[in-house]
Amino acid sequence: MSGALLEVESLKVVFPTEEGPITAVDDLSFSIGPGETLVIVGESGSGKSVTSLAVMGLIAPPGAVAASAIRLTGKDGNARDLTRLSEAEMRLVRGGEIAMIFQEPMTSLNPVYTIGEQIIEAIRFHETMSRRAARARAEEMLRLLGIPEPRRRLDAYPHQLSGGMRQRAMIGMALSCRPALLIADEPTTALDVTVQAQILELIRALQKELGMAVIFITHNLGVAAEIADRIMVMYAGQAVETGSARAIFRGTRLPYTIGLMRSVPRLGLDRDLGPLPAIPGNVPDLRRLPKGCRFHPRCSWFEPGLCDAAFPRLEICGEGHLVRCLRWRQVHA
Repeated sequence: MSGALLEVESLKVVFPTEEGPITAVDDLSFSIGPGETLVIVGESGSGKSVTSLAVMGLIAPPGAVAASAIRLTGKDGNARDLTRLSEAEMRLVRGGEIAMIFQEPMTSLNPVYTIGEQIIEAIRFHETMSRRAARARAEEMLRLLGIPEPRRRLDAYPHQLSGGMRQRAMIGMALSCRPALLIADEPTTALDVTVQAQILELIRALQKELGMAVIFITHNLGVAAEIADRIMVMYAGQAVETGSARAIFRGTRLPYTIGLMRSVPRLGLDRDLGPLPAIPGNVPDLRRLPKGCRFHPRCSWFEPGLCDAAFPRLEICGEGHLVRCLRWRQVHA
């Protein structure tokens, strides 16, 4: 992608176990442009979160990350390969260039420090600023995020805030240094529907105001439909479909994506039609992957002798639209 903010080429993440290595992410390539929203979709165990942690350099040993390149164009306009940076250099990238919102704020926020102390520490690590100025910015960030009485909330501990407020505080910490790229790892999963809608709207508004790119990780195609410019569907560690949101929602040719779409509850669905459709089975054990297409044991379009024998590669099925399926020409939603 010309002019990309982030380019990931042939990313692979492997975790050794007593029963053999687990390849959690397998030969994954993608890019995202400035101001763009890329949504990564897939069931639990597809490799979505591991991908984001690998980009951030947060895969702990004995996990191993290999990639042809993870190139980031920084605020200074220079491109750097993150795989070649030292840990000290990566600490400057985290927060300053790329920020991340984790799925559960109670496990990400330190319970023994106030919200203000944690946001102020992040600001002062990346910018030369007095503590008073950093506190003023932290207060302004909480106000921007719609938190009532932001000055008082700065002195609150994480357990004293509601789930929605903790998530907003996490977003405030992530955005306090105006990063070029925000990675949001299922930031609305643990929240009720009303707060979820507020957080999505908040991320959209801040993205527009700050001009940042967003990688949004979710298992919910309904969320993807609301915010995505482009979508990458993952299954068993691989990208199985990529394309614009319009191309995927209006013209997917992948059985897995069709299954995900059909399993989304919709208003007006006739209760007489029976239970909500679901994809049978589970994501395969990464230590014992099926031969051929990794989705074939669960696929309603399975063809014996083809899908369980040949390994599918990403093929172009439309403008900027790629699918990993041997039968995509016969598939229709």
